[in-house]
Amino acid sequence: MLCSFSTIPTEAARQRSKIIPDIASTVYSENLHGDRKCYERRVRDPNVHISARLLRYFTFGGILQGIAEKTALQRVGLVQGGASQFQDRSSGLQREYHAAHIVRVGTIEPRLQKESATLYNALKNYIGHTQNVVRHANVWHGVGGQIDRFQSDNLAELAKIDFHGTLDDQIQTVEGLVLKFRELIQQYVQAPDGTRTESDQNVLNEDWVAVWCAGTEVLFEAGKEGYQLVMSGNFANHYTTT
Repeated sequence: MLCSFSTIPTEAARQRSKIIPDIASTVYSENLHGDRKCYERRVRDPNVHISARLLRYFTFGGILQGIAEKTALQRVGLVQGGASQFQDRSSGLQREYHAAHIVRVGTIEPRLQKESATLYNALKNYIGHTQNVVRHANVWHGVGGQIDRFQSDNLAELAKIDFHGTLDDQIQTVEGLVLKFRELIQQYVQAPDGTRTESDQNVLNEDWVAVWCAGTEVLFEAGKEGYQLVMSGNFANHYTTT
């Protein structure tokens, strides 16, 4: 298992958020996973990381809806697009590895901290969550910035979805977001690149099929789960754990 304790400086403007395992991640077990620091610094399959960014974006939409309803703040503007303001860690590994955000958005509405410091801190820790992925060696290198922009640019569209409702009433909005994500991945997969090997291109083609197979029903359910996490209190309980 890779486990090196060198560090990579994070951007000075970012605040350090707490390292809290994503609620959908595998639960750590010392018997199964060994040293906890090594477990936290494990390197993820970059292709799984890409598909996770689509799924968790819808989860994030449900979380924002729940927070807005809990606090009576406007859902649109609860977070802003732009560069990440929070990060839970550097990769803790060599420079070829990168601590990559799952959801990459900018600032949180300051009034949330006044309305509910608990939900503010939970949201900060959620959007600061990262996964370690290979920085240069994976075939998806270069698409991360496009996904960052997708997540920031579509916050208003995401806010149109009522995750307390039914999919039938808003399927066009959900499908529209999914189509945008698929298109940006498709453009990357099909773009001419003389540096790709045939093996790399085959991997891209296979993973493109996997992204296409992420159905609207599954993604909408992910949003509903995010909404229920907040409304049940489990979001605040989990993401403010010390």
